[in-house]
Amino acid sequence: MTITVTNQKPAVLDALHTISCTGDYDPMPAIQKVLVDPLLEPLNPSAPASIVDGSGHDITGNVLDIVMRCLGETMDPVAEKNAKELLGQTMVSYDQATPLPVGELFAVQAGQQNKWPAPSARVFYTAQNDVIPAAKGLLAGSADESAFFASIAYAYHPNTLGFWFQSSAAFDGFKIWLNQQVQAMAGANAMPADTLRLLNDFANLSLKGLTESLLLRKDDSDGNDEFSFARLVIRMLMTYVEQQRKAASAGASALDTGIMPFTVAELFCPRSLVLVNVEAHARATAAKVTGEWNLINQSLASPVKVVSNAALSKLTSLPRAAARAAAMGARQQPGQPGSRSAQVKFRKAPPTKLDLFKDITRVLKRMGKVNKSQNVYRTTKTTFLKANRRNPDDFNKPGRITSVQYMPDLHVFIDTSGSISEENYQEAVLMLIRIAKKLNVNLYFNSFSHMLSQETLLKVENKSTRQIWQEFRKVPKVTGGTEFKQVWDYINASQVRKRRLSLMITDFEWSTPSRREDHPPNLYYAPCSAMDWKYMVRSAETYANGMQHIDPSIRQKLLGMVL
Repeated sequence: MTITVTNQKPAVLDALHTISCTGDYDPMPAIQKVLVDPLLEPLNPSAPASIVDGSGHDITGNVLDIVMRCLGETMDPVAEKNAKELLGQTMVSYDQATPLPVGELFAVQAGQQNKWPAPSARVFYTAQNDVIPAAKGLLAGSADESAFFASIAYAYHPNTLGFWFQSSAAFDGFKIWLNQQVQAMAGANAMPADTLRLLNDFANLSLKGLTESLLLRKDDSDGNDEFSFARLVIRMLMTYVEQQRKAASAGASALDTGIMPFTVAELFCPRSLVLVNVEAHARATAAKVTGEWNLINQSLASPVKVVSNAALSKLTSLPRAAARAAAMGARQQPGQPGSRSAQVKFRKAPPTKLDLFKDITRVLKRMGKVNKSQNVYRTTKTTFLKANRRNPDDFNKPGRITSVQYMPDLHVFIDTSGSISEENYQEAVLMLIRIAKKLNVNLYFNSFSHMLSQETLLKVENKSTRQIWQEFRKVPKVTGGTEFKQVWDYINASQVRKRRLSLMITDFEWSTPSRREDHPPNLYYAPCSAMDWKYMVRSAETYANGMQHIDPSIRQKLLGMVL
């Protein structure tokens, strides 16, 4: 959709909002005020701003709908494209070509304000080079809060709502102010007992470390009662920031508190809250900063959410306890492809067995050798360091040395959902058998739909195609809907599986989530056989477009599909 904007004053969006703690919880007026009204402010007050589509239809009244379509549970590439085109024309600092989703528009705005390129396969943001210098700049007054916010958003992309405090003393100042407000409300009998208890616990928090993080809601419908802790604490934080800004603009004091709106959805109905100590970030090591934010992201991705009305639920309590019990293995990311994803083109015809074999071999070589696996690679070379077997006394004839090396294991996940016919399944399995025989390697196998079958090691080495097919037929084949994320979680749950080359054979009929997820670095995809190729390419392209915020290099992981 082509969008044309006229008589609109380019906007700088401000995340500050103060949603009432009384009555039904309704964030829509705040969304209208923060996201829509600034985009419709006219450049010339005598005439309204106008937004029309390529057909000349007036869509000025559809701005809220255009943005909200990008904030659902699944990624909508068309809605993302339309919203980015709109934001690129109506905001002062926004790059409509950014690979980040619309949900991270405040991060994109902050990055553009500091003239930073968006994170990508070639552009990395780290604690050492970006977060710590930005924290020092904010403390010294040589950089504003947008640089510190953008550095953390670009480096770690946490799906939460954050508030930064200059130091632990600044957080203590907020707690003193909060206690005064709570006493006034408690005196007016406006405070539920559960909320008062949680606020008292909140007053005992210390922000001497890098962060302090809390769980506020189990889901969007939770914690929305009048004067609930989830509503009140955000209201108080926003009101405090507003007061601090007014004092700073009047010259009464320096700004020591601010908002970190990592995602739009969390800004208006946060499920979690992260309080950030800028001074601690400035003094910490890069490893400590990275470990802290990785722990927060790990906690946000955890399916276990404990929110209590009796005590504060800390976001990172379970992962920190697990870390104390056992040291976490270092993440390995061998075999990561380069950064050509934006340039690759899809094949015009289905891949042959040889095409897939070449692609799989290329990935295995890039991943390198491992200590032990089912994928044995033997090489033989002639050498004079060893006697010739047939003529051991003839020093002019070289001997042979056979060395054994191990390539990463191959783990195959075949989509057996309702959209995959029996013919598609058989063709996919036969193709896989031919490739496995050519590699002469045993492989691990699961079928999946909305469920995952039990893992099986299939003995392929030195067996006929018929024998291998009989082995495949013994493996339970699950049926139902399609769910890729369970495969991601299954791989990520084991360091052994993460080191394998995982190959998912599918028709790509799955909607990607709008939130960021941990995509296994060694998971690749191949098209299901015996299907309409144009339809397959369309589905794969839709899937790749929706995965840009999760894995920007996803197109290079579509084996046999791209040139």
